[in-house]
Amino acid sequence: MMKPHVLALVGAALCVSHTAHAVEVTGGSVGLSFSGFTDDLDVNRLALEGSVEFGWTRNWASQLDLTFNQFGSSGADTRSLGVHTIYHLNDATSFGLFYTIEDGDGDDVDIVGLEAGHELGNWDVEGFFGKADSAGAGSANILGVMGRTELKNGYGFAAEYQSVDVGGIDVERLSVSVDRDLNDSTNLFVEVGTARVRVGGVSGSEPFIGFGGTYRFGADRGATFNARNVSRILPGG
Repeated sequence: MMKPHVLALVGAALCVSHTAHAVEVTGGSVGLSFSGFTDDLDVNRLALEGSVEFGWTRNWASQLDLTFNQFGSSGADTRSLGVHTIYHLNDATSFGLFYTIEDGDGDDVDIVGLEAGHELGNWDVEGFFGKADSAGAGSANILGVMGRTELKNGYGFAAEYQSVDVGGIDVERLSVSVDRDLNDSTNLFVEVGTARVRVGGVSGSEPFIGFGGTYRFGADRGATFNARNVSRILPGG
């Protein structure tokens, strides 16, 4: 059953639509990726993500996300449904409110937060902050910031930081990636990074690698924002 928070956000977007002449799909994407720790690639994550954005007016839009994550070592699967209510201030700046429900091994995680994106010259930057709550793990803070710049010949360079803090356990993910546009719709990438886990005063870091591809449609960037869920922060498990 869809949670009341999801219905509220969808309802808010529908209210805005009353002033629109027509609703249109403005962009979206489908992506497949794999990441794993270099010391043991069996500790990995395979992710399938899909997003679609609907424009209600020139400034207001909503975005839906569906994701599926499969972890190699633990055998755990997670699924998530997310919705964003987006305000496009102008062609360069967007603000959003997001809500995601993520399910894994029968434990639902509710995530709500704020996000923003901005185009600055050749750079696209995006950031978010949210609160996650679940019956099994309690409450958590999640946050992230990422940036990508266009290089020559269809290449791009990106850097990303994400973290989740739950029950005295901090997980941080830092990565850099290089991607290339095969055509106007298809982009492939490879990434390297490190994941750090801190419990109390003890911490440890492990390097990871990843690769994948994205098919975009509609607007150049596809959907405005990335999907928001806890599993996306974990390189493997």
